[in-house]
Order: sequence, then C-alpha cells, then structure tokens
Amino acid sequence: MRTFWTLLKREVIDHIAYFVGALVLSGLLTALLVSISLGLEGGDRELVAIGGLIPATIVVVAGLCALGVAQMYTDRTRNVSAFLTALPVTRPQIFAARIAAGVLAILILLLPLMIAGSIVLGLQRAEVPLYRGVLADLFRSVFLTCLACYSVGIYAGWNRGSLAPTLGVLPIVMLVPLLLGIKGFGAEVAVILGIFILACLIGAWCRFSSSSL
Repeated sequence: MRTFWTLLKREVIDHIAYFVGALVLSGLLTALLVSISLGLEGGDRELVAIGGLIPATIVVVAGLCALGVAQMYTDRTRNVSAFLTALPVTRPQIFAARIAAGVLAILILLLPLMIAGSIVLGLQRAEVPLYRGVLADLFRSVFLTCLACYSVGIYAGWNRGSLAPTLGVLPIVMLVPLLLGIKGFGAEVAVILGIFILACLIGAWCRFSSSSL
C-alpha cells in the first residue's frame, strides 16, 4: 500500500499544473454557481448559466483528456515506467496509481461544486421543485462523463510516435458531454458511460502492459 501512495504522490507532483488548474476552476465555477443562484432571477439566471456552462465544459473536457494524454505520453517519451520497474514496483501498481490520480483530479474539480449545489438547492427547495436524489444522479453522471474524457486521454496517450496525432482525439472527446444533453442523468447514461470507460481503460492497459518499456 505504501508503494501505491508513493506512486500516486509522484503522479500528482509530476502533473501538478492540472491539479492546481482543477482546484482553481472548481473555485471559479462554485463562485459562479452561487452568484447565479442567489443573485439573479428568471431569464437572466438561465442566460448567464448557459454562457458559463459552455466554455467551462470545453475547458474541463479538454483538460481531463490532456491530463490522461500527458500521463501516458510523458511516460512513453521519458521512460518513466522503465525506471520504476527497475525498483520493486509492478506495472499494475503504476497503472492503478495513474488512474487514481485522474480520479483525484476529477474529485478536486467536482466535490466543491456538489457541496455548493446541495447548499443552494437546500436554500431554494421551495422555488425549484426537484425529485429526491437529483444531486446524486447529477454527480454520478457528471463524474462518469469526466472520467470518460480522462479515459480517452489515457488510451490515446500511449504508444504514439508524436503528440500531434494524440491530440486528434480532442474533437471526438468533445462529443462525450453531448450524451448528457441527449439522454439526461438517468441510469441508462451511467451504464453507457461505464461501458465506454471500461473499454478505454482495458484498451489502455493492454497497450501499456504489452509494450516494451
């Protein structure tokens, strides 16, 4: 277990800019959410929300995909895993720590937003009638969407000759959030995203485990 935490710490330090970016973006989005919910009414609230949501979605999707690409591509070009496997560390441990770092970045981004959202909904429950468990459904769907974007980056970032072809997945990954707009936040979306994530991670693991370091 100590080895895992050491590897996780290394992943965070090596890609600290992404984690700081997630924290800053989370703070900005939380402030925007609170100000929109408590400071605006009616149509103004919807317009500002949409205006902020679109660029935020693009930044989040691109950032998480880029984190996955950076983790794998940097490893590939700098032979990080080759160095680590010379120590008492296995490939599964390296890969698991890498995925855990991605999940940590997503939680840093989303948890403050979910906490602020639950507080705002509690204050405005009478004005905004929502079904019980809406926050749980929303968090699950958004978390899985973020994880799907990150998983695409993890899959695409390994075993590439140059970075340019890898970045070609960005237009594709931008389509992932559209699933929420089309299907909503129900269990069906969670299943679809779960299968997609699993496929990406299995593919990434097959590439990582079978490649020479």
